[in-house]
Amino acid sequence: MPITMAEFETLAAAKPAGTPLAEILSVGNIYWSGSLTGYIYLIPEVMGKPGAIVPASLKGRFGG
Repeated sequence: MPITMAEFETLAAAKPAGTPLAEILSVGNIYWSGSLTGYIYLIPEVMGKPGAIVPASLKGRFGG
């Protein structure tokens, strides 16, 4: 299920500064994508945990 970057920013703003990306998205696995720009894709299960495919542009903000 995709969420827009605007929706993501709303989720992130509701959390304290420094909250890990996985916690903001409520997932266990983060996968960075260099070609993804406008959306974050939530994946129900990857290796037994929910995951997210996230634009690589967020790496500077959340590490990786």
